[in-house]
Amino acid sequence: NEGIHSNIIKKDDTVMLEKHIQLDLFEDKMLSEENRAEYQILGQIFDTYWLIVFRDKLFFVDQHAAHEKVKYERLIDRFHKKTLVTQNLNPPIVVTLTAKEEEALKEYWDIFTHLGFEIEDFGGSEYALRGVPADLYGCQERELFLTVIDELTDGPVNKNLTVVEEKLASMACKAAVKGNNTLSKNEMEALLDELLTLENPYHCPHGRPTIISMSKYEIEKKFKRII
Repeated sequence: NEGIHSNIIKKDDTVMLEKHIQLDLFEDKMLSEENRAEYQILGQIFDTYWLIVFRDKLFFVDQHAAHEKVKYERLIDRFHKKTLVTQNLNPPIVVTLTAKEEEALKEYWDIFTHLGFEIEDFGGSEYALRGVPADLYGCQERELFLTVIDELTDGPVNKNLTVVEEKLASMACKAAVKGNNTLSKNEMEALLDELLTLENPYHCPHGRPTIISMSKYEIEKKFKRII
């Protein structure tokens, strides 16, 4: 029946279930407040992925991508609302910059400030990092700051301020992503609740999926319960 072409594909005269695709995810609208009560969080595997049952599907959530998405959206939203909060560093972190890095810092000084960085010129080629965006506190601030500087000196950057702002925010978020961390069920639920507030929670800022799914039908096919 060609009418069900969108759900199945034919290969070597055998009808095969189409591989789990993200379209299923959007059709189900898994991440919605209405469905929240139906989630069954089974646990975490490989310190990276969560297993969640929702109706007739098993969902795999990549905590790296999910956390990055939440951080990214927070920073972009706060940046444009001018509500970013700076967390002071005590003692401050002193960095020595090359001439090229120093040039990039001065060119984009206002953007660093708007993102929540507090920087002081120590004279010469030394600068003191006295504050960072509060969401990034404790995320290897020296490495984060130098990574952002290096990115700006790595090649020509689009001078459109919005593009530069989002590039910096994306990089900052990447540095803050939870990776290879064991999370409690409460932490998983808290991050899920934050994902629910996003317009598109299904992709990280770099385009990777935050969630993939496998239907009960696919699982039963694997176990040959369905021929």
